[in-house]
Amino acid sequence: MTEVRVVTFDCAQTLVHVDWNPPRLAVDSAEAIGMPVDRLEAASQYHRLLTAGWDDFRRANLSRDSAVTDAHWRQLTEDWVTALGLGREWVEPLVTEAEERLFGPGSEVFRVYDDVGPTLDALRERGYRLGVVSNWDLSLHRVLAMFGLTEYFDTVTASLEEGVEKPDREIFDLTLRRLRAEPAETLHVGDNPVDDLQGARAAGLKALLIDRNQPQTGRLVLADLRDLLERLPGVA
Repeated sequence: MTEVRVVTFDCAQTLVHVDWNPPRLAVDSAEAIGMPVDRLEAASQYHRLLTAGWDDFRRANLSRDSAVTDAHWRQLTEDWVTALGLGREWVEPLVTEAEERLFGPGSEVFRVYDDVGPTLDALRERGYRLGVVSNWDLSLHRVLAMFGLTEYFDTVTASLEEGVEKPDREIFDLTLRRLRAEPAETLHVGDNPVDDLQGARAAGLKALLIDRNQPQTGRLVLADLRDLLERLPGVA
């Protein structure tokens, strides 16, 4: 059996708990700054605009420029305020409030799991090369940075930035090229049976799932990320 020398991770619900509901975030932010909105109508309008602009958002991510994606969200916010029949003076306070709720110290959307830091520390100490491959937009880099996780990883691959997403093997192949790694020496860990387990295995990687709701770790599923350390260097 080829020993594992490289470990890649999914991010959402693997490294970071994500509670991402854009219409709710927008409405909560609006109410926090005193903007007069009807929750149901405002959420419906936001969802409509978000869906209509999704192709534009995908193209913005391909630019790899956070200023471009930030401009997209700002324009969406302006369009939403206008659709609700309100003045543009609400736009900047709304953007500021939403940014704080997303990326501020008390983020309502993102929370790093307690077992992540100790696991990454131990893997680094043992000399493993590490990467992230996640179905996420350009903000993946910002979220990893806000929790001090960036320094652990040799490469970070966000699907919307690349124009390809798991379970397509191309995104795994791309990540392995950046890591200068072979599939057989690489283990991928994620929470999704299709995207992470089947996708990684189809690309020739070893793979394990993480499910913190499980009472204990099994052959294919980790109940705690720290249990990964007992499965290395070989993973059956």
